Amino acid sequence: MLLIFVLGTAFNAVAQDMHSIAGFVCTKGTSARLAAVKVLNKRTNSSVITDDIGNFTIKAAIGDSLEFSTYNYTTNKIAIAGIGDLIVYMNKVVQLETVTIQGQTKQQELSSTMGDYAKKGVYYGGKPSVMQDLASPINGIYSMFSRDAKNARHFAEFSKNEMEASEDHKKYNKELVKKITNIPDEDLDRFTFGFKPSHEDLMKMTDYDVITYIKKSYETFKKFGAKPTPELVTPPSQPPVNQ
Repeated sequence: MLLIFVLGTAFNAVAQDMHSIAGFVCTKGTSARLAAVKVLNKRTNSSVITDDIGNFTIKAAIGDSLEFSTYNYTTNKIAIAGIGDLIVYMNKVVQLETVTIQGQTKQQELSSTMGDYAKKGVYYGGKPSVMQDLASPINGIYSMFSRDAKNARHFAEFSKNEMEASEDHKKYNKELVKKITNIPDEDLDRFTFGFKPSHEDLMKMTDYDVITYIKKSYETFKKFGAKPTPELVTPPSQPPVNQ
């Protein structure tokens, strides 16, 4: 009986230490609430999920550690120092470096393939200059007329187009068009590709120029539904006057 009494008293003491800790979770630097965040009491291993507006309530004692985790955000841990409500801020994961590395890898792969052609004796992308032909006539003939030379020229052209398309996408893409114009999804592809500037023009444009171009082009798109041809923007000529 004494043992039961002691254990019961200890259990009640532990139970009295537990409190309902409430609060909400936001993206750091904003007031945007975060739903579907897992809130884990590291001591008891009990957990809850924040609701649609970022609210949560979980049982915890003073000194417990709560862990907050969700997709695309860094995990945050908070020690319970009191029984008041909590406001928890979470940092969004930045993935810019990964995009940069992927772009470099693509360029390295294209360069590596051209290097393979060079190992076969095909230099200058299969297009040697006159001076290079005079310096090494045999190699010049092989670099011009062999099957490997033909494939190298095709791949060099493909590589050039790929790298230009990658550079263009950094300055002009569907995500940017959608953000600036709020164009309906069913028109997005037709407008983006129909009004895409040439590579040469894009390389001369600043970010401000691109934004201005998109805004003006969208007004034209809403009026004509496509890039205007001369007959759409030029008034029809007057019929010849009978003499």
